[in-house]
Amino acid sequence: MRDKYDIVIIGSGFGGLMCGAFLSKHGFKVVLLEMGKVAGGNLQSFVKNGAVFNTGLHYVGAMEKGQILNKIFNYLGVLDRVEFDRLDPDCYDRIIIGDREYASASGFENYAARLISYFPGEETAIRNYVEKIRAVWNSNPFINLRDIDKDKDNVSPFSTEGLVDVINSLTDNEELKAVLLANNGLYAGMPERTPFYVHALINCVFIQSAFTVKGGSYRLADALVSIIREQGGEVLTGKKVVKIRCEELNAVAAVTEDGEEFCADNFYSSIHPAEAVKLFEEGVFRKPFIRRLTEMPNTIGSFILYIKFKKKSFRHFASSIYFSTNTDVWGAKYRLEEWPKSVMMYTSPDEDSAWAQSATVITFMHYDEVAHWEDKQRRNSDPDYEAFKSDRSERVFEMLEKRFHGIRDASESWFSSTPLTYRDYTGSPEGSMYGIAKDYKSEVGPYMPVRTRISNFIMTGQSIGVHGIMGVAMNSIIASSVLIDVNQLIREIREAN
Repeated sequence: MRDKYDIVIIGSGFGGLMCGAFLSKHGFKVVLLEMGKVAGGNLQSFVKNGAVFNTGLHYVGAMEKGQILNKIFNYLGVLDRVEFDRLDPDCYDRIIIGDREYASASGFENYAARLISYFPGEETAIRNYVEKIRAVWNSNPFINLRDIDKDKDNVSPFSTEGLVDVINSLTDNEELKAVLLANNGLYAGMPERTPFYVHALINCVFIQSAFTVKGGSYRLADALVSIIREQGGEVLTGKKVVKIRCEELNAVAAVTEDGEEFCADNFYSSIHPAEAVKLFEEGVFRKPFIRRLTEMPNTIGSFILYIKFKKKSFRHFASSIYFSTNTDVWGAKYRLEEWPKSVMMYTSPDEDSAWAQSATVITFMHYDEVAHWEDKQRRNSDPDYEAFKSDRSERVFEMLEKRFHGIRDASESWFSSTPLTYRDYTGSPEGSMYGIAKDYKSEVGPYMPVRTRISNFIMTGQSIGVHGIMGVAMNSIIASSVLIDVNQLIREIREAN
């Protein structure tokens, strides 16, 4: 048994690291317990064939001076430790629909003007769209660092609006709709359930500004780990929590697989909520709550093709690329015979930034396509699994060749991952990309509460609230405010900038 801590945080993904940074900065004795060998979750990077690949995060938004993520990172000390490279402000997102290409420009006025240049007859719809997403952004007091009225629930008035309903109300132009929705891979959009609120916040983040983490996303994870440690906290890897011991609905200790016990006054979890409740003995959480968690659908998983290019053989794009075969850009809703319908792609520059060293190509994949191999030992010994990945890699190359002629010949080597890879790596059920799916028609909507029946057990991470770097940063402020006065924290962030 370790000495008692103020706070034990289970999981060292971005949500866990952010809570650890906020809380340790306020004098709490914090320990983060990570089951993997390296801290960071989806912030981790890895090197293969001489190239650096990110496992999850590939760009961040609202990072210009004065914008919200810049303010938060400045407050925590991240900006002193991490460099960010700006994507092309004239084309931070390159949207390809069939054989037509569109560029998203940074800044709300520039964004609208560029869209109007493509769709001059849709100026009213485009301006109404921009006004609507900005209204969603402005309605969130946390993102705007406004003082919080603690007597209100602070739920957005837009949280029950469906994405498709709103877009359909703005325009009948199918091509414009496709352009507005083309980057739905950022939230695994499903037309029947995705809230407009989620789409609006994520689009607003990147319209403001778009950057990559120079050198790889792991640098952001390393920075947050160092910040926590410098403030007296601990980040321990290889510490898989298998049980949380309770006394009278109060958590008292986290027990790890190797038998260690970590006692604390408070416990935070940044892992998937359905996995978190499994750490407690039967009866601690009520059966209807557990049933609700386990029955809530998760977002779809992903198939990722990682490519290492030959020297000076493929152009580097200072943009994120969203490529769909036609105006049906809902890539998560596919039939096997049409897979892949859409891909997200980004390149990393070599020493000559005009050329790409590597590319990461992401498309959706249902878990049931790979569930046959979910047993890791069977998967590793079954050549059919590698044959499956090889076949799917070829299909992705075939799609890419339609727009990026010669990409296959420019590739020196490649490898791929499936939802099983992601499940093993993150612990997310079925290798879900973004955890629990947000549904504007459900009673939960885009939110889950950070508090639980266990008064000193708090949940954070991408399944709580909106996912993504900005969403999880906001969730971390909300979760940290269980122990820190929220208005004090917001004032500190404001005054640090």
